[in-house]
Amino acid sequence: MGIMRCKIHGRVGFVEACAHIAKQIDTQKLPNCHRLTIMGNIFVCDDCFNSLGFERFASLASLPLAEVIKLDDGRIEAFEAAYDRIEGRRAFCLSCVAELECHSANVDWFMGATAAEPAAP
Repeated sequence: MGIMRCKIHGRVGFVEACAHIAKQIDTQKLPNCHRLTIMGNIFVCDDCFNSLGFERFASLASLPLAEVIKLDDGRIEAFEAAYDRIEGRRAFCLSCVAELECHSANVDWFMGATAAEPAAP
């Protein structure tokens, strides 16, 4: 996992996102994406996931990194080529994204709880 310097959290791990998911994060929206943990953390939208062929690599996420690095069947090279073609790839602080997700989950829960309450007389 790579390290970045966040203005809020200091030295921290990061997630990389395609331009489409980066827009969601920039506007404080919960990322609606495919989350890949292959040699790092990558968030890609449905269009990028499908057009770049990431479904071929989803099984790599379940392997330990040491095993992934040893693969010699061409999947890593194909993954790297797809990774390099992610449109507008940007890095985001993992802690900031986690806080966004927690905040979004709390808002969703709160909105659901208040919507179910009966109206005041």
